[in-house]
Amino acid sequence: MLIVDEPTAGLDPEERIRFRNLLGEVASDRVVLLSTHIVGDIEAVCENLAVLERGRLLYSGSVEGLAERAQGQVYQVSVSRAQLEALKERFSVTAALQEGSGFVARVLGDRPPLPAATPCMPGLEDGYLALLAEEERGGEGR
Repeated sequence: MLIVDEPTAGLDPEERIRFRNLLGEVASDRVVLLSTHIVGDIEAVCENLAVLERGRLLYSGSVEGLAERAQGQVYQVSVSRAQLEALKERFSVTAALQEGSGFVARVLGDRPPLPAATPCMPGLEDGYLALLAEEERGGEGR
C-alpha cells in the first residue's frame, strides 16, 4: 500500500503529468491511497474515491458515479459581466471563461439559470459540488 498526500501540489504541469503516470503504474499492482483537492489528479488516476467531510463519509464509489450526482444540474450560458455577477448571487457558478467582451459561464443549479442556457454533461467537480449542496440541504437526494 502506498499513501500519498497532495503529491502534485506545487509541481509544474509537466511534472504533474509525469507523477500521475507514475501513480497509475504503481496502482496497477497495489493499493494507492491518494489524498488531494486537485480534481484533475483524481480524474487522471482514480477509479474509486471517497469524499470525507469533518470525518464523515459523504460518498464512496466510482469517479463516474460522483459526477452523475450532478446529472441534469449543469448548464452553460454566455453572459455579460453584469449578468455573471447576478448569476453568482443565485446559482453556483463553477467556471467563467472570458470570451470576447463577455463570459461563458458553467452553472450548477436545479433549473436553467437563463432561457439561453444549455444543459452540459457533469464532470467530477460538478458532482462534488452537487454532493455538498445536498448535504447543506440536509442530505436529500441520497
